[in-house]
Amino acid sequence: MIESIVNILTGSSPYNVELRTFGQAFMGAMAVRSGKNKNKEMNWFHAFALSTIVGFGGGWFGFVWMGKPTSLITNGDITLTLTAIAFVISTYTPMDIGYKLGSSLPVKIVMNCWAQLFRALGMIGFINACAAEVGPSKYYPTAILGPVVYGTLLGNMGSFFLKGFNQHLEKAIPWPFQNGLVMGFFYHVYTHDINGSMGITLRSAVQSTGIQGSMDDKLFAILVVTSFMQVTGVLMLPEFFGPTYNLLLLPKRMLFDNLISTTKTSSTVVEKVKEVDSNASNDGETTVKQKKKRQKKKKTA
Repeated sequence: MIESIVNILTGSSPYNVELRTFGQAFMGAMAVRSGKNKNKEMNWFHAFALSTIVGFGGGWFGFVWMGKPTSLITNGDITLTLTAIAFVISTYTPMDIGYKLGSSLPVKIVMNCWAQLFRALGMIGFINACAAEVGPSKYYPTAILGPVVYGTLLGNMGSFFLKGFNQHLEKAIPWPFQNGLVMGFFYHVYTHDINGSMGITLRSAVQSTGIQGSMDDKLFAILVVTSFMQVTGVLMLPEFFGPTYNLLLLPKRMLFDNLISTTKTSSTVVEKVKEVDSNASNDGETTVKQKKKRQKKKKTA
């Protein structure tokens, strides 16, 4: 069972390429069907072309940074065929049954998991390709930033094309950038930085916990990246925490919440102490007044 899960997450299970490609194609087609083509008023070819950009923007435009042919050309028979099937299912099935099923939570989770696997292994593939061609600088034995940025751009090219550079970046660092930079950096350093201090330190720290077991460095790094992206993909569904949820900020949120909780507790304790002191003071004042009244009554008597 565990071996089967590992094979799926590392892309070595049967028909893994086809399933994760279809998952990505289906999520892209559903995004268009739920958004700009919600009422099915778009021209069919326009909607289909838009689905390919939403699903495979990185495949269309990412390779240009390394002067490579797009994967939608080199692997077009599989990718474009599955994209067409996903488009028909989400848009043109009788009684809209394909779209309704695709909108159900179980189907969303399954398709999203395959799509996330496509994105994770795609980013890893881009990093590997760049690492094999880019040489290090004279300041460090491994080229670090080039491969990481190249892998990160894969998940952002579609948004750059559809939204434009400014609109994609104007509000905050988009999640695909955060995910790519953090997880891409981890994978690249763990796998390719053989002689550099960062790679040696990172591997030593992780392996000292025993979590890697008998897996080799590359297999373990792939498993970490794909597992992380599986979890984030599900958590960011609208039915759970939503697309703005950021798992990378969980430690910050936990620390911040603990500080707030501690501050509130301290404030409550201080307020209670003040309240007790105030009550004691009032009681004391009342006692003094009562004594003075009794003394006046005695003198009068």
